[in-house]
Order: sequence, then C-alpha cells, then structure tokens
Amino acid sequence: MKKARDLNLLLKTTRRISSTPKMDPSDRYCFSPILRWNPEVENYFIKAYGADHFSVISKALTRPSSYSCVRVNTLKSTSDAVIEKLLKIIKEKGFDGDCHGKEGSEPDENLGSPLEESLKKSPIVKCQIPGLEYVLFVKGSGPHVIDYGYVPGAPPKEVIVSRKCAEAVLRGAQVFVPGVLACSAHVEKGDTIAVSVAIEQRSPNGGWASGMTRGTVLQGLQTDPYYFERNGLYIGQGTTTMSRAGLFRASEGIAVDMNDRVFRLPSFYDVLEGEIFLQNLPSIVAAHALDPQKGERILDMCAAPGGKTTAIAILMKDEGELVAIDRSHNKAQVIQKLAFEMSLTCITTYKLDALKAIRQRNETDDINTNQSSNSLRFHDEKASSSTTEGFNSDKTCKDNVSNAIEDGGTYVSKADIRKAMRRMRNGPGRNQCLGGRVENSKGFYPDSFDRVLLDAPCSALGLRPRLFVGEETIDSLKRHATYQRRMFDQAVKLVRPGGVIVYSTCTINPGENEALVRYALNTYKFLSLASQNPRIGGPGLVGSCEFPDGRTEEWLRPGEENFVQRFDPSSSLDTIGFFIAKFSVGSKDV
Repeated sequence: MKKARDLNLLLKTTRRISSTPKMDPSDRYCFSPILRWNPEVENYFIKAYGADHFSVISKALTRPSSYSCVRVNTLKSTSDAVIEKLLKIIKEKGFDGDCHGKEGSEPDENLGSPLEESLKKSPIVKCQIPGLEYVLFVKGSGPHVIDYGYVPGAPPKEVIVSRKCAEAVLRGAQVFVPGVLACSAHVEKGDTIAVSVAIEQRSPNGGWASGMTRGTVLQGLQTDPYYFERNGLYIGQGTTTMSRAGLFRASEGIAVDMNDRVFRLPSFYDVLEGEIFLQNLPSIVAAHALDPQKGERILDMCAAPGGKTTAIAILMKDEGELVAIDRSHNKAQVIQKLAFEMSLTCITTYKLDALKAIRQRNETDDINTNQSSNSLRFHDEKASSSTTEGFNSDKTCKDNVSNAIEDGGTYVSKADIRKAMRRMRNGPGRNQCLGGRVENSKGFYPDSFDRVLLDAPCSALGLRPRLFVGEETIDSLKRHATYQRRMFDQAVKLVRPGGVIVYSTCTINPGENEALVRYALNTYKFLSLASQNPRIGGPGLVGSCEFPDGRTEEWLRPGEENFVQRFDPSSSLDTIGFFIAKFSVGSKDV
C-alpha cells in the first residue's frame, strides 16, 4: 500500500515538473501568495465588487493588517499607563526598531494617512476617533525582503508548516511543533532554517488536504512534494529549537524561533493579562454600535471567545446583566475565564445553542435560567479572591475552603476542595480561575432582553491573513446564510419592543451581510435600520445578484446603504473584512 502511494506521488511530481516552465530557483523564496477561489464564488464576488476591486481585496486578504489593535480595560487601567508598559515591553523584545520598518521592506500601502503619520512619531498611538480613545494602535512593518541564503545547487534548509500555522506566524506567533509538516534532512538544534507553507490541495476523494505526510524529508529539489506549489509562500526564517527527530517526536513546544519575518508585528501573548485585549477595530465598533447602557439586560448570542462580551461589559461600566451564551462548553468556559481575568462581574455565561435560545412560557420546570446558581463558581471566586490575603500553607487553604462551604451550605467534594486549594496557591489568571463547569441553560423567555448582539458564525472570508479559500462554494455560502437567518429569528423573539439588535459578521460575502438585512426588513415589519456611532466603515452594497439557477439574491435598497457599516480589507483603514447592521425594534403587535 505504501509503495503504491509513493509511486503515485512520484508520478504526480514528475508530471508537475514536466508541465511547469523553468524558473530561477532563487525567485521562489519570497512571499507573494495568490488566493485561489472556487470559480463560481469568484464570479459572484466579481459581480458584487467589480473585477479590479475584488482583485485588490483578494491581495489584501493574504496579508495581515499593518498594525495591531489593542483595547484597554478602562476599569483596571488607563491608556497612558498601558502605553508606558507596552513601550517598555516592545523595547525589551526588540520590536521598537521593526515598528518603523527596515531597509529592504516595502512601504505600507494601506495604512490610513492620519494613523500612518501618528505612528511615524511613536510605535503606539491612541485612536483619535471620539469615544475610542481607549483603543491603541501598535505599528508593525512589512512585507520585508528576506535573504534565505540560496546558493545554486545548495538550497537552504527548510521546514514546511500547515496553512493555519503559517497564518498565525504572519500575525506574530512562533512556529509550534504541531504545525510542522515536513523538514529537511540533517537539521540540528540551532540551525537557521527557511519556513514555507503547504496550502491545501484538492484530494482524490473531493476534499481538501495538504497532501503531505507529517515527517516528510525535504531535499529542496524539484522532486520534493509540492515543490512548485511553495513558490512565493516563504513566510520567514528562524532558528530550530530541536533536531529534526525532535520536531516529530515532541507533542508540544516551539519548533522554530522566528527571528526574521516577512511581517513583523509585536506579540502580546500573555502580556498585561486583564489590562488589555487584542481585538480587531471593527469588533470594537460593533460593541459601540450596540450602545449598551448601565443597568440593562443584554444578550451576546454567539459570545466566544468573549472579546465583544467583555467590551460590552466595560461600556456598561460593569453594571447590569450581560448574558453570554455559546453551544460549546469549552468555548463558554473561555468567556467565563476572560471575564474573571478582566474583573468583570456583570457577565453570566451559559452553555446554550443560539438556535434553541427561546424558552416557552408554558414550561413548568423550576430552573431559573436567568440567574447563575453555580455554587462551585461561588467557592472558586471566594478562593481566588483570598489569594491576595496571603495564604501560605495548605492548612490555611483547607480551613478557608471549609469555611466557604459552611457559609454556602452546599456539599463540595474533596476533589473540588483540592482544586480550590490549588487555585489559592497559584493565584487568579486565565488558566487558574473559574475552573467549575459552565451552567447549561434551557433558554430565555421572549422579549426578555433590552439589547441583543448576534455576531453570527459565518464563512469568515474577511479574516486576514488568509492563504486558502478554495473550500467555499456557492452552496456552502448559501448554507451559512440560512443558518444566520435562523439565529436572527431567535434574536428578534428575545429582544423586547423598543430594544436593539446588532448583527455582525467577519465576511465579505453579501449573501451573509446585505442579504440578511433585506431578509430582516422584509420579514419583520417592526424592524428598522438604525444609525450607528461611531461610523467609520463604508456603505453597504445596493442592488441584487442573479444566479445561474435563476435564484435572485436581494441586497440593500437605495437609501439604506449608509445605515450599515462595511469594512473593506483593501481600504485605507487596513482592517479585516467586517459588516455591522443595527436594527431598532418597534411594537411587535404591528
């Protein structure tokens, strides 16, 4: 079986070599990716944007933004204090020089001119949009030209990483062991190595895969698997932290320490936990568009990983009730931990499928889904808060846990006591706090929320950098849109008359954006588009699109385009692709 597979690979490689024009091998060591779209999807987007504009969008999607956007937790710190700390961290990590670019780098074409001028003076600046002064921009640089040390007949040592790993590296991450697919022979710890990416290819069964067996040995020659496909897909150079054997034996850890990157963006992993949150600018704008007020009851329907949830809580000054739901327990727990880390108490998290968010009023069960009754969480919070009081021994920890149990009047197992004791010793943090399970919920009564945010699961065709989009088809985009409409129906039932719904996605697909708005306004006559503040995105798309099967997709009508915000990844704002629509809810009796 293995021999047959190897023979097929050899034949495939031979055909590829014979059909590919010869090129200068040194030219392949660069970063110039081209997004390969499904032809029907590409034609659809060309109809929506025009061929030239869509080409520019596609190129922008392959690159990260030229800056990182950081949201300051104003309940725990100030923008000035965070800037001072970040400048020190950036200098210590050696990013202060990179932030202004280096010789051999290309200019930043997309960075908006006011922001670009500010970042020339300092690597970190405050957002100048009124109301968003707590948002900080941290300058990056790139794309940089990297010398991989190619010598004719002696290609550089190389590792190939998965596409998802490469996209993370382009955003500032290191190369971790699970992301490595293939490696040159005779690689030792401390070697300088080029890093390239394997993009998914169509497999014989109709799916998509890298087509590369993990542990493949590379020679840097045209006989290597997907040699030509890697042309223009080199993302940087780094130093190996282990030998080739170690790369494929280890299960975790950093595999390559990236010290020369195509794009250089400061990493904020585990930096100033609780004080800052790395978040895309349009996501922050979406929280502002909801306009949450102190004392209100608000629902975040698809809340994980909690960025918008915590942004809303801070805008509410942590006063009121903010319910965050997600159908995955693990994802819901991430929200809960993030809220604890940021010292936000108004957030209540539940495991709940947004498609089953409505609870019928004729139910007779006595479970109160509108309030948290997680006794273990009570003990965890009490235990974590006690760490600042100087518990120095297991006996002290045990006594305090026992007191918490007596106060709560609830039995807690010895295992839970041991967990609480460990949390006291370790202190609070994203990985130590709120270890209890997230409560399940049976849903919420209709008209029970003042405001609802639906940041819907989507095709994510606006996220960047993005190196692969081939799996999306017209049918898959249609399924995304159908799923979103079902969620929106739930949101409409949950919000009270006089309330607000904000709908957002991170995709450039009009079928999931403008078409949803058209559906909402046609289906629910008591909904109307509302103005948003701040307004920094562009207008929506007006018109419609007719598909080959005769189906027509309606978008916005003239006069509606300026009520929504569409963030174009190729615009001067240099953000991800994003869409925001805000609806006012009138009397449902109409």
